[in-house]
Amino acid sequence: MYKKILVAVDGSHCSDLALEQAVGLASTCDAELQVVHVIDNGYLKYDMGYVDLTELRSGLIKGGQDLLAEAQEKASARHVRCRTVMVDEILALGDISHQILQLVESGGAELIVLGTHGRHGVRRLLLGSVAENLVRQCPVPVLLVRAPDES
Repeated sequence: MYKKILVAVDGSHCSDLALEQAVGLASTCDAELQVVHVIDNGYLKYDMGYVDLTELRSGLIKGGQDLLAEAQEKASARHVRCRTVMVDEILALGDISHQILQLVESGGAELIVLGTHGRHGVRRLLLGSVAENLVRQCPVPVLLVRAPDES
């Protein structure tokens, strides 16, 4: 069915659930899994005064590398072909959905798997929604994996 599945990870509980689903689908379909982590450089939009951002950026990059290594291990444990990609595009200024869309268009993914918090109303408006943007703009199917309510 699918030969190339892209899953985005960010370290959240719902992204962990999406990774589990993506690994399971890739295993069932004998598909290649592309695990993506996009560094959120949205903080650069705000004036942070005279703060040295070197440590913050280093931490974001190290955290992304750790997430991707963990995802690679989970895929390997299920004998799923997996490749990892970290996107660190400073000029994107936190537009994560656009970065993922570019990967879909250039990499030939046939399905995207994403975790979602399922926020709605004002909380969604204030926080934005990568999942919603991808569902609206993506040329391939998007599977949303919602975390159970944690309230």
